[in-house]
Amino acid sequence: MISVIKVFVTLVLVVVLLHRKFGIGNSMLAGAGLLFIMCSPQITTLQLAVKGLLLSGSTWEILFALYLVMCVEYQLRTHGIIDGLMEAARVLLKSDKVLLALMPAFLGFLPSLGGAVFSAPLVEAAARQYAVSPEQKAGINYWFRHLFECVNPIMPALLLAAQIVQIPVGVLIVHMLWVPVFCLIVGWLYYIAPLKRQEEARVSHIAAQSKRSGIGAIAMATGPILVNFILVVAFGFGPALSMLVAVAGMILLLRQTPDGIFSMLKHALDKKLLWGIICILFFQQILTHSGIIAEVAHVLQNSGIPLMIVIGLIAFLVGILVGTGQGFVAITFPLVAAISKGNVNIAAAAFVAGFAGQMLSPAHLCLLVSLDYYKGDFLSAMKPITLLTGTLLLVWFIVL
Repeated sequence: MISVIKVFVTLVLVVVLLHRKFGIGNSMLAGAGLLFIMCSPQITTLQLAVKGLLLSGSTWEILFALYLVMCVEYQLRTHGIIDGLMEAARVLLKSDKVLLALMPAFLGFLPSLGGAVFSAPLVEAAARQYAVSPEQKAGINYWFRHLFECVNPIMPALLLAAQIVQIPVGVLIVHMLWVPVFCLIVGWLYYIAPLKRQEEARVSHIAAQSKRSGIGAIAMATGPILVNFILVVAFGFGPALSMLVAVAGMILLLRQTPDGIFSMLKHALDKKLLWGIICILFFQQILTHSGIIAEVAHVLQNSGIPLMIVIGLIAFLVGILVGTGQGFVAITFPLVAAISKGNVNIAAAAFVAGFAGQMLSPAHLCLLVSLDYYKGDFLSAMKPITLLTGTLLLVWFIVL
């Protein structure tokens, strides 16, 4: 039980610091420090965590991939491509409300590290017609981006989960089809339906009309995403290398000058955001090497709580702690596989619970990107996310 209390205290510290505007990077670093002191205050633990952070290929893959994603975001934003995409989509859909939900959902369907950077300016553009706070925009970008997390057949976490529990990914998806439908409905009812158009709002048509046709704008905006997707899925490229190809291709298509390239590289280097990612990854290393997750799992397994609830709690707590789909799957699904023995209901329940946990995690990269982009307050943005995720968990408990 002590281990559960330690985890709870750590999360409380992180949330309090975030609310006091300490920044996600510094808050996660403080959480990692507290966890280290409470769980394993030995120099070897710290050494292993630092070594794991610096020598892990995934650390540098994430950092470089996100930096390159931000380069593409700069290219799209400064060359009028985002405005052109929004104009073309408005003509087709005739609804900015649909755009607010569709843009992050579409880009979320194509897995990309730091992909919330892509959808954030699109949500910003679609929200100009309405009175939307920074926290609401962050919530819209964050919530709708993850609609397909449980049913996307190319999502790494879902593929890994299916492989570990030895259940066909299609079968696993069928048992979670209700999740995106439910999340779309509650997200629309809370975030989108109440929006009122501002009478004085007017949309700028300059960039879209002066440079590119609607089809051209759509092709230029979605091109980097599709190139990244094809290179990763069809040719096995890493995310950083695929994004490098996308950035290079955009440089050629846009005919960027050396000065333009230098400006892009400079503005894409968001030190605050990159520091936040490094601290999140360090926090995950401390979690791994302190052994706290294994202790929590042991406590729950011996608590007398029904098996399905125990698995859900473990997946949920780990999801909160690590903030990534791959993270909660890698940590919890070996246990799920041992317990479920091919039972798809148990596996699906564990995945949905882990998904709910990561949506509430202060270590979730998409949350970091969204709050940083819109300069929103953490607690104000997370209140509706917590409410919507709570309703998801309630339905999850009912359908068990």
